[in-house]
Amino acid sequence: MSEPHADDRIGRAVVAARALGRDGAGPGELIDVLIEELQQRLPAVDASLDAAFAAVVDLHAVQVERAAAEQHRRAETLGRLHDALMTLRPIESPEQLLERVTKEAARACGFDRVVLLRVDGSTLVPENVYIEGDPAWAAELLAASRAAPMPLQMGINETEALRRRRPLIVRDAANESGVPEMAHFYRTASYVAAPIVPEGRVIGFLHADHYLKGTVADEFDRDALFAFAEGFGFAYERATLLHRLRAQGAEVRLLLSSAEAVVRSHAEAELELVRMADAGLASARSTAGLIAAPTSLNEVLTRRECEVLRLLSAGYSNSTIAEHLVVSEATVKSHVQRILRRLNVRNRVEAATVYHRLNGEQSASPAQ
Repeated sequence: MSEPHADDRIGRAVVAARALGRDGAGPGELIDVLIEELQQRLPAVDASLDAAFAAVVDLHAVQVERAAAEQHRRAETLGRLHDALMTLRPIESPEQLLERVTKEAARACGFDRVVLLRVDGSTLVPENVYIEGDPAWAAELLAASRAAPMPLQMGINETEALRRRRPLIVRDAANESGVPEMAHFYRTASYVAAPIVPEGRVIGFLHADHYLKGTVADEFDRDALFAFAEGFGFAYERATLLHRLRAQGAEVRLLLSSAEAVVRSHAEAELELVRMADAGLASARSTAGLIAAPTSLNEVLTRRECEVLRLLSAGYSNSTIAEHLVVSEATVKSHVQRILRRLNVRNRVEAATVYHRLNGEQSASPAQ
């Protein structure tokens, strides 16, 4: 019986591989089975065909290795992305986040250089530059590029990315259209960029490349940077809200403290023989003093309070002031509390400072 033709042997190998495919094997396993079947069914073939077949086998091995390396790279990058965002999330200071974002982006996504740019009207202004192992060059690039910010004009890739709120990739900066002048200034051959979009609007961009390695950025680089930019946007939004809440809390506490001081001074104040209209006017003026500093003591203080403040500014104690004015020490204490409240100051030192500023006096002494 004659030997089967080579085409028949190949056909049988393909049939065997397909049969394995019906059993649930993946594409890689099918190729391995096909190669093994071909090696068994083609024992004696032309030398050139044998060399071609060996080259195909080698090419397949290279493809498998590259696919495995790419899969490993993606898995590692996703792990680093998670770790970087977990590191940034607890930071409550917006300034600290801006300082760390470029370095964390480079480490997480595997870039050599990362630039943070903020949207300022119709321009992108560099805010932070990170270059692996070369902080001096990073500072030099930051200073030079701040002097010439990137315009967001028609025809620029970043302008379209801002409008669509999507990342971009540039594989050949020297020849592609829409590349801003800043990319050439940075000597960028290939780069990716991702918008930072908290609260539904673009507030900045992250630009990154593999300048030191000399490799071309790919789609996974673009998507990884976009994922990092999105996570950073959430962290920055949270930190900014916390900062605003703390500032508002301080203002509320100040207002509550001022209100408490007003209530306490009225409760502790002694009766005075004074027209109610004058007393009401002084009270209204003192309330205004909580908002703006007075330009004249007579605007917020009564004549007696001005006298008490003059002696207080000279460094005299309540008992000495009481002795000079021939009143009780409790009355002086009540005057002092009203003076502090109406001048919107916290202590005697600040009250004396206001007195000297408005009157130009450096000292005062009781009349004998």
